Amino acid sequence: MDDPDYGGRRVLLTGATGFLGTHLARRLLAAGAEVHAMRRHASKHTRLPAEGLHWHTADLTDYRSLERAVLASRPEIVFNLAAYGTTFDQRDRDLALAVNVGGSLNLWRALEATRCRLVHTGSCGEYGQIRGQVTEDVACQPTWFYPATKNASVVLLSTLGRQTGREVVTLRPFGPYGAADDPGRVLPHVIISLLNGDDVKVTAGEQLRDYSHVDDHVRAFLLAGVVPLRQTGAIYNIGSGEIVTLRKLIETVANAVASDAVKRVEFGAVDYRDGEIWEMCCDISAARRDLGYEPWVSLEDGIRRTVEWFATAGERAATAVTGS
Repeated sequence: MDDPDYGGRRVLLTGATGFLGTHLARRLLAAGAEVHAMRRHASKHTRLPAEGLHWHTADLTDYRSLERAVLASRPEIVFNLAAYGTTFDQRDRDLALAVNVGGSLNLWRALEATRCRLVHTGSCGEYGQIRGQVTEDVACQPTWFYPATKNASVVLLSTLGRQTGREVVTLRPFGPYGAADDPGRVLPHVIISLLNGDDVKVTAGEQLRDYSHVDDHVRAFLLAGVVPLRQTGAIYNIGSGEIVTLRKLIETVANAVASDAVKRVEFGAVDYRDGEIWEMCCDISAARRDLGYEPWVSLEDGIRRTVEWFATAGERAATAVTGS
C-alpha cells in the first residue's frame, strides 16, 4: 500500500536516531517531505543517509535548543519520538522525568508560535496489567516508571491541545520490531544468539503479546501526520490486532533462523520477573476507523525479514536500514 503524499511538507522529527525514528525518517523522505531531524550531538552515529536530511542539534531537556530547531525548520508537522527509558539500561528516573515529561513541555513551549500538528508517542505500558485486547478508553495504571512518565506526557499534551486548539494526536505502539532494532530487546537478542549458534535461555513464554512490524508502525505515524482528525488529543493503539504467546513468537524466530534452531531455545530456564506483564495486546479498531490504519506485514513475513537483516547486518553496517 502506498504511503500518504508528504510532497513539500516541512516535518520536524525528534528521536530521529532511534529505532522507530530512523525508519520513519526514511519513509518521510521517500514520501517527499522536507525532513528536519533532531539529534543531541552532531557527532552522534546514525544509520540515516547523509543526503536529504536537515539535521539540528537539540535536546528535549534544553528549551533554547528546541526553540532554535523550531525557528530554523518552521515545521507543519512534528513527530515526537524521543524518549528515555525504552531499554533495560536506561534506569535513571530523574532523566526519564526530565526527558519524557519536562521535554514534552519544552517542546510544546517551543512550538507555541506555530500552528503545526503534533504527533506524540505514548507507550503500550501505560495500560499496566490488562486483560484481553485493550481499547484506548481503558484507565491507565502503569506499573513501572517509564510508562508512568509517558502517560504523564500524553495527558499533558492532550490537555494542552484541547485547551489551545492545536492538533495533537498520540500513538501507542505495541511490540514494534524489525531491521536495526536494539540488540538488547527480546527479539533481536534471540535472533542474534541463534544466528551465532548460541543456546538461548528464556521464560516458559506464556505471556500474551501483540507484535507488529516496524513498517506498519511507520505507516500509522505517516497517516497520523496528515489525515483529518476527529478531535484533538485523540489517542490510538497501533499494533497487529492479533495475540501471540511469547513462546510462539520465539519459535517463529527460531524456525526462520534454521530448521533445527528451536532445539537451542531453553524455555522455562529463566524465571518470570516480579510484576511480569502477562498480557499486552491491543484493539486497533479506532486507528482503523479514524486513521485508515491497517497492518499489512504478517508475523511470519516480518520475522523472516528481520532475521535476514540481522544475518547480513555486518555487511550492511554502513547503510543499515533498508526500509523493507
